[in-house]
Amino acid sequence: MVKREGGESLAVTVYGQVRSAILDRGEFTPGQRLKPADLTSQYGVSLSVIREALGLLAAKGLVRIERNRGFRVTPLSCETLNDLTEARVINECAALRLSVQHGDVAWESQVLAAHHRLASEPLFLPGDPPTRNARWAAAHIEFHHALIAACDNAVLLDICEHLADSAELYRAWSAAGTREVQRDVAGEHRGLLDAALTRDANLAAERLAAHITRTRQILLEFGFPHVDAEPAASAAR
Repeated sequence: MVKREGGESLAVTVYGQVRSAILDRGEFTPGQRLKPADLTSQYGVSLSVIREALGLLAAKGLVRIERNRGFRVTPLSCETLNDLTEARVINECAALRLSVQHGDVAWESQVLAAHHRLASEPLFLPGDPPTRNARWAAAHIEFHHALIAACDNAVLLDICEHLADSAELYRAWSAAGTREVQRDVAGEHRGLLDAALTRDANLAAERLAAHITRTRQILLEFGFPHVDAEPAASAAR
């Protein structure tokens, strides 16, 4: 049963729980249909709360609303992954260059603190199989946001935030693939930190582009998940 916590609405609470089920635990896989009636029983809330939570997830790109077909976890596709990767490289690298140029001591402290929080969390929690650490995922988003926070362009920051939301499902499945390819994610983040703090905008942008592109490479090597019961659900749109 979902309970109200402080001033937080039930829909926001359910949003967080379903988000974690998709990204951290893999309970709902890309392309899988989400039936509101089933979710009302699972989370112990009304149908209107479930629909509001699914709308919040859709706004973050994690759920797709299909006319006359209901809701499903957003499918993964090579086409969308390539488009997202290209858009992120263009926009996030531009934002990082500006941030390195304009950032002050307060920005440096923010980046250092964000990296410290990220480095203190393991990527996976122990288990069989291990699960993605939600605290690491939140710290990861915070670190990347801190890197570009000083770009002094609100429109560019909004674009980057939207792209990051859209890419979160891909990052989650890419993280699962790191167990196969032994990716040095921590080393990549240290490289980004060093380049940013030494004010080498070109090197920082180069490392960020490689970091973003590596996620695409891993997913293509690792393979996209699919729903056996509904094989067409994960087809490229």
